[in-house]
Amino acid sequence: MQPIAYTISPYLLRYLNRLEVLRQQLILYPLSPKRELGLQFQATVERVHFGLALAGEDVHSENIKTILANQIVFAMQNKQNYKDQIQKDVLEYKLLLDYIKREWRLSSQRITLQTLLSLYSPTKTDSTKSLDKELQDIIAYLHASADNPFIQAALAKLQIRRLLQDSFQTETFSTMASYLFLYQSGMDCRGLLVLEKPWVQERKLFDGYYATAIAKPNVTGWLEYFVKTLCGQLELTYQSLVQSQTKIEEEKIGKLNERQKVIMTLLDDPQAIITNRTIQKIFHISAITASRDLAKLTMLGLLIQQGKGRSVRYTRI
Repeated sequence: MQPIAYTISPYLLRYLNRLEVLRQQLILYPLSPKRELGLQFQATVERVHFGLALAGEDVHSENIKTILANQIVFAMQNKQNYKDQIQKDVLEYKLLLDYIKREWRLSSQRITLQTLLSLYSPTKTDSTKSLDKELQDIIAYLHASADNPFIQAALAKLQIRRLLQDSFQTETFSTMASYLFLYQSGMDCRGLLVLEKPWVQERKLFDGYYATAIAKPNVTGWLEYFVKTLCGQLELTYQSLVQSQTKIEEEKIGKLNERQKVIMTLLDDPQAIITNRTIQKIFHISAITASRDLAKLTMLGLLIQQGKGRSVRYTRI
């Protein structure tokens, strides 16, 4: 493994602390299961789009959505019989992300050489024996350190890029190694983190930090850049989440009658709960009318139902 040195500068520490705040805000933000799945799918589309762009392949996001929407059809086919190279690259990038998400999120397993090789197949030009040893050294180094997982992710990408020659597969492999360490430590930010996006959007800046870090032992600048860009990306993600959620709620509130709007204000406290009987007493209405109100609010995704039978209660999502 090539020599490496860095310091946890006050600048870097400030952004690491900010990342933790943003991560917690994203984890705790109330979302309906359907909306959360939709946001995660959009994040996956962006990961594939910007990941392929980073490796030199420009595939439109709508094209990626279409391909991913037909995954069931493709899964029924022989995976060697892809329609074209774009389809192949999109689905293979997604498969790598799925493997990491499925097998390594908050995993107690130790990342091994075999884990990394499952994300990368050496080409004929690689010396497999020396490659294995170098990768093993990288893994050992990262496991031995007590660094913040975001630092580990930054170092994993950099060290793998230092090790291998430039190629489409190398860029993808190094990015997947970053995701691997983040998912293992639970730092995937609810599946909404898109590492590749800021790197592509500011490609010249990314290439500059990348080239400097690959050439020199001291990689503090790369770590600061890596963490700062993640902060910026998560800031935008959180702001978009809040703004879009507010807009959605405003649109839904517009569909409510006055009594249903009052019910929503009674649940401003996230810990507050309400029942059918409570609605009857407050508004002097029948159980059937209260049920209709609560059913509409639930159908619109404004309330979530908990419990069964007479113990059913409702809270805001």
